[in-house]
Amino acid sequence: MADTQALNIDVAEDLARAGLRLEGVRPSLVPVGTGRFSTSWFVWVDTGPAAGEYVLRVAPPDDAGFLFYEYRMMRQEPALHRLIRRRTDIPVPRIVAWDFSRRRIDRDWLIMERLSGEPLMKVTHSLLTRQVDGVLADLGRHTASLHAIRGRLFGYRGRHAPMQPRRCWADAFEDMWARLLDDVRAAGFYTDSLRDMAVGLYPRHRRAFEEPFAPGLCHMDLWSENILVHKGRLAGLIDFDRACWGEPGIDLAVAEYCGLTRPAFWSGYGHRPEPTEAFLIRRWFYLMYEHQKYIVINGVRRRDAARARDYAGDCRAMLEQFAAAADPTAWPLRF
Repeated sequence: MADTQALNIDVAEDLARAGLRLEGVRPSLVPVGTGRFSTSWFVWVDTGPAAGEYVLRVAPPDDAGFLFYEYRMMRQEPALHRLIRRRTDIPVPRIVAWDFSRRRIDRDWLIMERLSGEPLMKVTHSLLTRQVDGVLADLGRHTASLHAIRGRLFGYRGRHAPMQPRRCWADAFEDMWARLLDDVRAAGFYTDSLRDMAVGLYPRHRRAFEEPFAPGLCHMDLWSENILVHKGRLAGLIDFDRACWGEPGIDLAVAEYCGLTRPAFWSGYGHRPEPTEAFLIRRWFYLMYEHQKYIVINGVRRRDAARARDYAGDCRAMLEQFAAAADPTAWPLRF
């Protein structure tokens, strides 16, 4: 077994050879410059049955510092990619190999086909306004297709099993909300009293989550690094490892948080949610769910305590304001 800390090009080549079953053929590998969770390489195979271009992704070590739903979350991706490719025309790469046994290296890893294109965040400056609008319209259309894939239960339901799936969204999100707050408290950036206050906000507003929703497949990481663009068009949607089955509004809130829900996005999505009081309350909780995760990501995984404290202070102010006024429109972003 390879040393977890010695994740170098030789280890990556060994994984690529094993996953692609290469015999007598040496692949070429180059580190992927983007991605902030897994460690990835572009892989080229010039000859033989496996000739082609691929991406090798290796998950972080188990002690890297995770949110409750991130631990071994790569394990749900093969099944999700198969489902999405079968049920939609979303450009999702085919996963050709994976190994979660820990026999070769003490991490999970997989290999997928490489799609054409570069992340939107890298090429936005070179695109015309109409091209950006086209990409966002396509993103909206594909997001709607994703949300139309319905399940039977709510929550994070993959092989990594971070929670017990629930029959109603109100129960599932209550569990998700509390677990995320537990993560922030365990990281040392919330006091017990602040965590308890934040947990206690949900029962006061639970009715907004009790509508008869159906579990839709939600990407949960819609931002410009996960959108591939080729020749001015959306060419791929990647990184489904954080996906969950939920009320689609939570996915739309993530996209809004990341600045993607512009008019062109809604044109592609087909409709814009009506900003009812219940919708605005759910949106507030969803945006806070997204905002608070960066406390743990910065404080534990990236070891940037100062930035984590900034996020924690920001979140504390918004929690206290909402607790006092219950005004879901009091958010720095605008829907």
